[in-house]
Amino acid sequence: MHNHNFSFNKITLNMKKILLSFLFALCSLAICTAQDVNTALRYLKIANTLREVKQFDQSEDYLNKALNMVRGRSEYWEAAVYENLGFLYRDQENTLEASRNFTKAIDLYKKLKMAMSEKAITQLLDGMKEAEELYAGIDVGSKGVKLSIIGVTVSPKKGLTYTLKKSMSINTEPSALTPQAIKETAQAVKDLVDTATGRNNVISDRMFIILSSGLKQATDKQAGKEAELIAAMKEALKNPSQKIDIISAEDEAKFGALAMVAPELHISSSLMDIGGGNMKGGYLLNRNKFESVNFPYGTKAFVKIVKKKLPDANLEEYTKGVNEEVKVVGEELSLELNRKVGFKNRKNVFLLGGIVFVMNAFLHPERANIVGRPVEVSIDDVRKFRQMSASSYEELINPDFSRITDPAIRQVAEEDVKNITTKIYNQQDIIAGAALLETLIKEMNRDGVQKRFYFIKGGDVAWISGYVFKLISDEYQTKKE
Repeated sequence: MHNHNFSFNKITLNMKKILLSFLFALCSLAICTAQDVNTALRYLKIANTLREVKQFDQSEDYLNKALNMVRGRSEYWEAAVYENLGFLYRDQENTLEASRNFTKAIDLYKKLKMAMSEKAITQLLDGMKEAEELYAGIDVGSKGVKLSIIGVTVSPKKGLTYTLKKSMSINTEPSALTPQAIKETAQAVKDLVDTATGRNNVISDRMFIILSSGLKQATDKQAGKEAELIAAMKEALKNPSQKIDIISAEDEAKFGALAMVAPELHISSSLMDIGGGNMKGGYLLNRNKFESVNFPYGTKAFVKIVKKKLPDANLEEYTKGVNEEVKVVGEELSLELNRKVGFKNRKNVFLLGGIVFVMNAFLHPERANIVGRPVEVSIDDVRKFRQMSASSYEELINPDFSRITDPAIRQVAEEDVKNITTKIYNQQDIIAGAALLETLIKEMNRDGVQKRFYFIKGGDVAWISGYVFKLISDEYQTKKE
């Protein structure tokens, strides 16, 4: 009996020690938390004083220090810091960051059931004017270098929206990968960066430079050329730390689809892009998942394949060579497209690529001013285009502009045709591209639902716009969470 009492007393004593230790730790934590909150409040007051005298960088430092001290310890004071960060960015006219921080404060006030604070900040957020911020993307492709300048607007009601403000290109044939082509491409990148930052006021950390999948396909065939090209661009920019990304064919097509296809058409549409170096495309399963295809048969790449087999061919022999070689392309397309059910059962097909632009410019110059909106592509037009590219080339490249009554539209149409014939494609390129286009449409229409094909002028910069917008959207969501 004595031993049992001893054991019981010992257990009781141990439990008291554990309880006292727990209470001591709890008190210490409470004291520590109280001290941190008090320090954070001092930082918050200092930050507001600094904001009033427009010492914005120092104010931001103190607010971030305060945030680190209260995050996870006091949701009320965490909300208060986010609210003040919102005021700080609002005063700097940085609507994007102000919106992010006010939204975080609203979420916390809602969680704390502080209806008045939630309502006040919501009204403040709703009253903020929409402000546009400029971003730029440079696409270094197989045929040339393209610049897209994008205006991004943040709105409490609409979230993020974007508009294409400016696009331009310089054709330097990067995929040739000769010393001259690399030099000219590097200079073109510099010129377009200067255009964006100097003449259009895009700040440098909102500038993105990306090597396209078609150019990557070409550099993979020549060891060391990718590194040589990137080094030349950095040297031209006088910025050895300049970040230059390389995009996959899948992502290139996905970003093009996100930028070109309206959300309500995602589940009924696919996209195909006949570029200079490759043909890629696919369809969106949801906003983040994309079913893709990629073929090494862009317009310029296909010309090289035919000319390698027929280096001394005249135009007639070359055309026959294209017609034979494109049969192989058709077999590959058929095999791969049949494996992807979306290509069979989706009725809308959006077409991208230089060769589709060329056909539209030659056969329908009256559409020259229709930019950013889809126009239908008929199978009859595609057949006519292919036939004329070989047998009636002079007639093809000299469309009848007299039927265009609007002088402004006529001027754009004439400039498009001039650019195509002097800077973009020659007859051999057009014969090859037209054969690829007709073969693609035949294979996509072979089985499944009857398709409707569309072209959007300006869509050649769609993927770069989609790429930049996706980066911004991801950053916006991350900072909101």
